Amino acid sequence: MTPIPPDIKRFFCLSIVFSMMCCFELAFGEIATALDNADDGWSTVSLKQAGVKPEPVAALIRAIKLGVYEDIHCILLVKGGQLCLEEYFKGYNIEKTHEIRSATKSIGSVLLGIAIDKGYLSGIKGPIWQYFKDRAANWNDLRRAVTIQDLLTMTSGFECDDHSGEPFQCERDMYKTDDWIEFALNLPMAQTPGVQWAYNSASLILLSEIISQKTGQAVTLFAEKYLIKPLGITDIRWGFSPKGRVWLAGNTSMRPRDMAKFGQMCLNKGLWRNQRIVSEKWLAESTRFHVDTEYGMEYGYLWWRGRQEINDQQIEAFWAQGNGGQVIFICPPLDMVAVFTGGNFNSILEFQFMGMLINYILPSMLPAMPGKKFIPPSKQAIMALSGRYRCHRLHLHILKEKDGLVCRLGGEKTSIFFEDKDRFLIPHPIFGNMNGTIIRDCDEKPVSLLMNSVFSHLRFNKID
Repeated sequence: MTPIPPDIKRFFCLSIVFSMMCCFELAFGEIATALDNADDGWSTVSLKQAGVKPEPVAALIRAIKLGVYEDIHCILLVKGGQLCLEEYFKGYNIEKTHEIRSATKSIGSVLLGIAIDKGYLSGIKGPIWQYFKDRAANWNDLRRAVTIQDLLTMTSGFECDDHSGEPFQCERDMYKTDDWIEFALNLPMAQTPGVQWAYNSASLILLSEIISQKTGQAVTLFAEKYLIKPLGITDIRWGFSPKGRVWLAGNTSMRPRDMAKFGQMCLNKGLWRNQRIVSEKWLAESTRFHVDTEYGMEYGYLWWRGRQEINDQQIEAFWAQGNGGQVIFICPPLDMVAVFTGGNFNSILEFQFMGMLINYILPSMLPAMPGKKFIPPSKQAIMALSGRYRCHRLHLHILKEKDGLVCRLGGEKTSIFFEDKDRFLIPHPIFGNMNGTIIRDCDEKPVSLLMNSVFSHLRFNKID
């Protein structure tokens, strides 16, 4: 992960101030309003008409405009199938396309599902070598065990993890070659297929080739006929390999309103305006939990997913996510789709969408909760909890400061507020409020922290 920027404290203070300010500004009208109908399949309503409390949303828009959240390009919100929020920043507008980076992967997942629905593929359990027999003739049994399903769940076992070591090194190595398929097929094996999650974008050029082979047409033509045109999308720009294959791992550009259409279709279990795009069965299977990632989030078939406690409720969602803050967030329990675009490439700030969702947007759709009462930690708790904790490659340091405790995460300190001796809250504008529970041994000594943050569940074990 990229280190957390040094000015998070400023963000936190400003977000509290603006949350209070905007409650008063609403007396003069809503700050955040949807744009007019644009004859592109969307109907628009006000936040209040959609059943969304305007105050938290107005506070969020004010915070973005004043720089509390950096380099945000747009936010769209769809509730009950109607567009109720549409805000653009930094020169972006309703007609301008935006690169969606790895959010393309979830589109690739849907395209594969359509190919299965149409009978072009029988399923995803078959090994991939059968589609590349001329190049895989010398593969051993381990490599021949890699299936399409393994590509979808990022468990192929190939030695390519773009979230390990130098970020995106494997992907950058592929860019240096003229034949991406050859590169992906010749990656060394690091694990048994189907076991270990590793973020491997390179192998998705193989998924594109398989779709093209089995449908007998270019992925662009297949997508245009069965996905893009039925959704009423008129401006999509695909990324291509040097040999002209569609790059289903990234580099697609489209309008945020069209990103929202894709999200709404998935929320509606494969339907768009009463037209079946992809089967409900495929969407249910592809967006459910299949494998844990090292960051505590769950992974489906090229979809991220997870749960977050908000206002004492467990909210479940799945989403497409791309580098820089490109997100199509789908929350079935709240009948909601949110779209974000931004310019925070290769930065921890790409996760700002989580803070905006958890601290502002999702609470605006939930019943208000009374303010929580916090208690000061005892001297014994301060001494016992202080120390270093680790979860995979993530490190967390709890320190004594005055009469309380602070959490150092990525080099920055954030206050810890205790609800009781075992439960605590860490407010955060970037990641959203983080809920934690202390796990103790038989002697009542803290041994680990269970953290619910950014729709993930992480266990940080104490290491000193």
